[in-house]
Amino acid sequence: MEIVYHKGKANVVADALSGKSVHPLCAAFSMLRLMEVVKKMGIHMIYKEEAIGDLILEPELYEVIRERQASDPKIQEWNRALERNEASRFELHRYGSLRFNGRWCVPNYDKLKKRIMDETHDTPYSIHPGGDKLYKDLKKTFWLLDMKKEVGEFVARCLACQK
Repeated sequence: MEIVYHKGKANVVADALSGKSVHPLCAAFSMLRLMEVVKKMGIHMIYKEEAIGDLILEPELYEVIRERQASDPKIQEWNRALERNEASRFELHRYGSLRFNGRWCVPNYDKLKKRIMDETHDTPYSIHPGGDKLYKDLKKTFWLLDMKKEVGEFVARCLACQK
């Protein structure tokens, strides 16, 4: 790789030093276009008007997990054990979600588990990774009882993986 510097007008490609500031109205329209593109990708965006120029992305999936944790009996049992200091590997996250060794505790709801596995398995950026890879990818962020078994059953039902 070779980096060559061109002085002044010889520099045809814009760089950080020669770039001009963007008009605020143009920046606002750019933000709206970006929000539309990200929304099509299935990512929930929060736009705070008081902080113009700041963009906060939060996957909607985590909010669904938080809501479902409140009504899952097994997770409520672990919450009570945590309050009694009997569940050392569990922790209550600052936003109210239960975590196991830093990973999201996924409630036992079939639609939610299927959604998580779909997003990790059957998307353009993952391309059917197979059972072991899917399990390793999910294990980094999520925790649920019998996760290896659940992942194996999910991949066994995937026609693309069977081919």
